[in-house]
Amino acid sequence: MIRVTIAIIGLLIMTQEIVKADNPIITQRFCADPNAMVHEGRVYVYCSSDEDNVDSYDGLLNYTLISSDDMVNWTDHGIVFRVKEDSKWADNAYAPSVVFRNDKFYLYYPNAGNSIGVAVSDKPEGPFVDPLGKPLVDKTMPNCDVSWLFDPCAYIDDDGQAYLYFGGGRNKTSPHGKNFRVIKLNEDMISVDGTAITIDSPHSFEGPFVHKKDSKYYLSYPGLPGQHIYYIIADNPLFTNSELQGVVLPSPSLDGENINLRNNSHESIILFNDQWYMFYHDRRISNKAYKRNVCVDLLEYNEDGTMKKVVVTRESVPQIKSLNPFEKVESETMDHQNGIEVTPCSEGGCMVTEISDGDWTQLSGVDFGSGAKKIQIRVAAEGKGGAIEIRLGSETGKLIGTCKVKGTGSWDKWKTIRCSVSEIYGVNDLYLVYRGADEPFRLNWFQFTAR
Repeated sequence: MIRVTIAIIGLLIMTQEIVKADNPIITQRFCADPNAMVHEGRVYVYCSSDEDNVDSYDGLLNYTLISSDDMVNWTDHGIVFRVKEDSKWADNAYAPSVVFRNDKFYLYYPNAGNSIGVAVSDKPEGPFVDPLGKPLVDKTMPNCDVSWLFDPCAYIDDDGQAYLYFGGGRNKTSPHGKNFRVIKLNEDMISVDGTAITIDSPHSFEGPFVHKKDSKYYLSYPGLPGQHIYYIIADNPLFTNSELQGVVLPSPSLDGENINLRNNSHESIILFNDQWYMFYHDRRISNKAYKRNVCVDLLEYNEDGTMKKVVVTRESVPQIKSLNPFEKVESETMDHQNGIEVTPCSEGGCMVTEISDGDWTQLSGVDFGSGAKKIQIRVAAEGKGGAIEIRLGSETGKLIGTCKVKGTGSWDKWKTIRCSVSEIYGVNDLYLVYRGADEPFRLNWFQFTAR
């Protein structure tokens, strides 16, 4: 369990002050290799899962999904793919890539550095099913004998043609600059068309990611020297006649200190709500190689189409919309937390668990409008229960209500409790502070009632 208390954003009440999250954007679990995509007004970020008890990349077996529609409060969907259970042939699950097409989500996953498979789902959070039962791309295929056959990036161009980019390595068979490949995907997204093509990508090491702005194609990637994020630009998705532009994200540092241990990085770039963002991982929480965390910062362009260097921040990015507390809010949606974990819920989705006395979860920029009078919370308590304090501004801030939680008889027996709240108006940072010993209860969701 990660137990982190993060610096708190000031209280907002009926002001126009810009709310920002803190980096990293998820602190209740370690994760890395963020692959971000936009779907129906929401950002979904698929991540490698750095498990608490693993100190090796060989322990990468699962993918975690988080999502947000405001870029500050993130919903933790938990583990959405387990390679040992959801694949019949793969042993590891290195950096993923997901795209939406044909009313389905296609997850491309590498088996360590040996091959790439595909799994399909009707929903972004899965379940994902492998339709092939074998690799989609492996080293026996023409021009695919790259040193590290991993780090897939699926990209669908404006004309509907889909591509899969992959590769990495640093030896004679895959020297820097010649270790990336691209191959066309058929419309079914589970078969390939033709032969893989080598991309000339100076300094390339691993982690290719492709995006398009206007008529230009951008291929970004972690490279050497420096473990910086380099990029090239071309006028075509095969990146023939491309040009190296330099570094878009230097190896993450704060106050002159490298917070990535000068180790590997991984990035993805999206356009959301008319703003460009770069997602990346570093090691600012753990200061350990195999315990990474996901961050996001703003990405901007120069007039000539080149990208400005991304500034690594503690504050992350601005909130783009307020959160509505009068709609059901999943308990696993949060900006900050202290001490909790998120696991699957018997009622579906996920829940907040592993609660100890004094733990809390927090939401930023919650708009209570002209006021709220009650809150209802979905809870389960195997023991005697405890209490939930509703506070504003901080975990010790203004107390506007306390909900008593009585035992429900088992962890699978859920009950909706209700209690009154007072003096809450406008936009606030909302804290749920948990009281009670020995995991007093678990939470599924909550919802306020307007005055």
